[in-house]
Parts: sequence; structure tokens; C-alpha cells
Amino acid sequence: FKDTLKIGPEGITWKSRTYPLDAITRVRWGGVRHSVNGVPTGSTFTIAFGDESSETVVELKKEAVFSSFIEKLWQAVGVRLLIEMLRSLKAGKEFSMGGGVLRDEGVTLVKHKFLSSNTAIKCTWVEVQTWSADGNFYIGAKSDKKTYIGLSYIHAANTHIIEQAIRMAFKRPGIKRLSELLQ
Repeated sequence: FKDTLKIGPEGITWKSRTYPLDAITRVRWGGVRHSVNGVPTGSTFTIAFGDESSETVVELKKEAVFSSFIEKLWQAVGVRLLIEMLRSLKAGKEFSMGGGVLRDEGVTLVKHKFLSSNTAIKCTWVEVQTWSADGNFYIGAKSDKKTYIGLSYIHAANTHIIEQAIRMAFKRPGIKRLSELLQ
């Protein structure tokens, strides 16, 4: 018997558990390509979703199923989580992540030092840049390559949501607060 991953108006179902769409507070996903001595041996795709008290992790081998489900997950849950995050930021809430803190007007990054303690550095949105590498989404200071935080796409909840908000903000020149995206 194969387990079936389903998404619909009633929620997301995996095995015998169903999460109502409006109860989902966190999502994460990503894929890893495996190889032995440079020879591809297959890929593993991870999708995780959860509410305030629990999380379900699904491992898939088929990229087409993964991609199709992620598209539906974004439409069913991702957009709502993005809007909720922006509204929370506007109301003054801060989100701790990857050793830093996400705020409406900017982000606190970590200045990585050799042989001494790391330092927290507050930056506005015009002072940072973003990039993706090695399965992580990075936010870094434009002026200092040692000041950054990294968020795992597969292991950190809502990295894709945070990335989408920041990338949307960067497309609007002069934006000072992420919550301006709600206008």
C-alpha cells in the first residue's frame, strides 16, 4: 500500500493525518541530488508542513510529484503565510531566524569573527543583499562579506516565505519596510 499525499480544500493529508489549510503555520521544502564518486545515484525531495504543535515530513523520489505539490502548497498556504508574516511585522513582531532577527524595517545579521565572539549588526533593507547557495538562503550586508545569516530551505521553517517577501521588496526601489508590500 502506497501512502498518498493529497492537498485540497479540506487540507493536506499524508498517511492518516489531515492538516486543515488554515491551521498550517510552517512549511519547508527542498531537494538533494545524490552521487557516488561523481556518478548520480538519484534525488530525495523533502516537504514538511505543520501547525503550532506538530509537523509532518514527507520524503519523495519523484521530482514531478514534488514540483506539482509545491506549486499547490504555495497557492493553498504560502500566500496566506506571507501575508500573515507581513501583517505581523507591521504590528511590530520580530522573527528570530538563523542567528538573526527579521524586523519590518530591516534585519539583524551576524558578523562572523575569527577567534572572537560574533557580533549582532542591525541593517536596513537598503544595506543588505541576498543570495542562495548550498541549500541555504543568505541575507548579508552589502558592505561586509563576513556579516550574514543563512537559512536552510529544507530544515528551517518558512525560509521560502521570508525569501519571497524580501525578493518582492527588492523589486520596489526605495522600500523601507517589508509591510509596504501590503499596500
